[in-house]
Amino acid sequence: MDILFNLVLVALMGLIAIIAGIFEDLESDVASTSNPNSQVQLAPQVGNLHKLFNRAVSGEPVLMGTTATIAGSIAYVLFTLNYPVVLVLLISALIATLVQVILSITSYMGRITSQALYNQPLFLDVLIKHIPISAAHAFITLFSITTLSYIMVYLLDPAVPLSLPVIALLMGISLGTIGSAIGDIHYGAEKLYQNHEFGSGIAVSNNGNIATKSPLGSRNSIDVVRFCSKFGGPISGLCFGLIIFLTFWINLVFGINYGLIAGLIIVLLFFILNIIIEKNARINFGKYEK
Repeated sequence: MDILFNLVLVALMGLIAIIAGIFEDLESDVASTSNPNSQVQLAPQVGNLHKLFNRAVSGEPVLMGTTATIAGSIAYVLFTLNYPVVLVLLISALIATLVQVILSITSYMGRITSQALYNQPLFLDVLIKHIPISAAHAFITLFSITTLSYIMVYLLDPAVPLSLPVIALLMGISLGTIGSAIGDIHYGAEKLYQNHEFGSGIAVSNNGNIATKSPLGSRNSIDVVRFCSKFGGPISGLCFGLIIFLTFWINLVFGINYGLIAGLIIVLLFFILNIIIEKNARINFGKYEK
């Protein structure tokens, strides 16, 4: 019965991880948090004025790790005061989201005003439109991470032998890393660099030469997140969900020792499958530069 209960929890954790991964990647797309942000920042210097949101408080792993730790720490304190579980998860995620909103506003305004030398305007409509969308995505992400950490620490048997803030930190860094590594692949080349050949990479001479016009006016980061919601967000969520689910499922089914062997076999299978998919994509859609 305990094994069955744990398996149900692991399945639930995988589902929550998928949701967290989707919304974390889309939140970073709204705010131009990771790799494409450097190109967004360079754009005014080469004469491309834009209405893309330009935040990049830090890389995604650091930002998500920090805000997730804030949420986990608040939740830990409230749990010691015997507050209801759902209320604790909501309050902790909300407070951490407010911190992220403040960082987003100050970093956006600071980055744009620092580019006044290149005549890049600070568009208040960009700030007003993007902040609520970014906050909504961040809240769902932080709520999911805190819930995931709560299940690991308080519900699983045996529980993960770490405190809630530490688990939230590890989950935040892991999720931010996945969003940065997986989601970015389906962001910059497709939308910001749609005038370049697929798979060609970004030459130094093209740095900052981003697409700034959309069918209905100036391109903004909401256009980007709409595009990324079709593939970049879901594939990031699937990656995080599989990692969480398979990690705990393997240990439950095979035990610690045999679980390591099973995990290694699964990693090798994914590695081979990834090579096959990449080669087929290059054949069908593009080619490597000689």
